[in-house]
Amino acid sequence: MGATVVFWSPVSGQAGTTTNLLAAATCMGLEYSARLLLLGHLLSSYAAVERAYYRPAGREDMHTPDTGIDALLRLLKNRKLEPVMLRDYAHPLLRDRLDILPGSIKQEDIFIETAKEWLTPLLAVARRAYDVVLLDGGSGSGSAWDEMLRQQADVWVVCLPQNRLLLERFFQSAEAAMLQGRRTLLVFGQYDPYSTLTSKNLMRQFRIGPTVYPVAHNTGWMDAAQHGEANPFWFRNRKIANGHENHLFVQQVRRLAQAVIESAGARQHLFGGKEGDTP
Repeated sequence: MGATVVFWSPVSGQAGTTTNLLAAATCMGLEYSARLLLLGHLLSSYAAVERAYYRPAGREDMHTPDTGIDALLRLLKNRKLEPVMLRDYAHPLLRDRLDILPGSIKQEDIFIETAKEWLTPLLAVARRAYDVVLLDGGSGSGSAWDEMLRQQADVWVVCLPQNRLLLERFFQSAEAAMLQGRRTLLVFGQYDPYSTLTSKNLMRQFRIGPTVYPVAHNTGWMDAAQHGEANPFWFRNRKIANGHENHLFVQQVRRLAQAVIESAGARQHLFGGKEGDTP
């Protein structure tokens, strides 16, 4: 039985929740033998998660009534969905390691009304088919749908801003209290290593730890994720030398990816990752 890992941030637009998810997922797909399913938000056929791996022309054939989340929900309702079938409705990003399930082609409100009662059984089936199921839980606490996603988490990856005021608010909130007793990884996303608000200083001030995972802002990765080049970026940069402009980012993401794999109980032998693994 696999584990569900949900990436979430208490604040919107400052902690790189989606780009952290994408980077960790791609790194895990290249370096670990666990079977991974990337679900993203599930809602939109134009989600940033899908755009990171496919250029516009490559996304045209992904979304039909017979693929993705919409097809799986129909099978669930008819009690015909088995774990071995799940991979037939997902798309491989890294062969036998990382798959992505296309989001719904329905309007958001219609999809949510249809899907909310089937989310738990869908993820139960997904955990039987994959070692790790990765979800983007959005940000804040205003969306009932995102809250449903977060409640499915076996592991929470909480993406925090490098902002003292916002951190003070978060660590005094009900959301922070709710994380106690859960498997939780804390990430400082879009991290500025030159700020005086270093991860060590923030850990000391807010008495968090023993470990947090800073992930530095990286312009090359942000561009790659917007142009459908997430996999090529990691193939090019996974073996770069110390001193390269992307070295710090790659090493920090690699550290986060290892923590996610271990927290999900899916630590397996490392792969080398070959160029021929791209779809």
